[in-house]
Amino acid sequence: MICRGNWPSRWQKGVNKDDPDVSVIELNRWELMDRKLNGTYQHVGEPAYNAYLLGQLDKAVTIAGSKGAAVVLLTAAYTHRAEKPDGSLYPEDTPARVDAWNQLLVQEQAKHPRTVTILNLNKLVCPNGKFTWTIGNLRIRSDGLHYTPAGVQQIIAPWLLPKLADIADGTYKP
Repeated sequence: MICRGNWPSRWQKGVNKDDPDVSVIELNRWELMDRKLNGTYQHVGEPAYNAYLLGQLDKAVTIAGSKGAAVVLLTAAYTHRAEKPDGSLYPEDTPARVDAWNQLLVQEQAKHPRTVTILNLNKLVCPNGKFTWTIGNLRIRSDGLHYTPAGVQQIIAPWLLPKLADIADGTYKP
């Protein structure tokens, strides 16, 4: 997971303190990078690494919902941080890795169908099925990964916040 050190205890401490009605989890970049596991570099899409990621994701979902909160998993969105010298994408920016990660979210949601909802952030911020810097005339990405304040305020929040309110009160319909 993206958090270093003892992230489960930090997350549990936050959940215990805040006692949320809805917990939102958005993971992306670190889950898509090549990582050393059991002595070899692996990445999402490879069976052993998928199993590791699913275990970590299940732990995150369990902690996020431990006080009774509904858990929302936001899909990862396509990214474009930088290009290699030859103009190609770095592996963590390839749509295949994003798609592989988002498939793991679907598997995780299937384990917790009553408490976990997936919201497709990727479809919202990549409306044509590929990375984009802008939606309409609004620049939504600042650096190929992070969202601009205007993108959050004008695109993401108006889409996300009503859904979270409906999830919190049990009226959300996918």
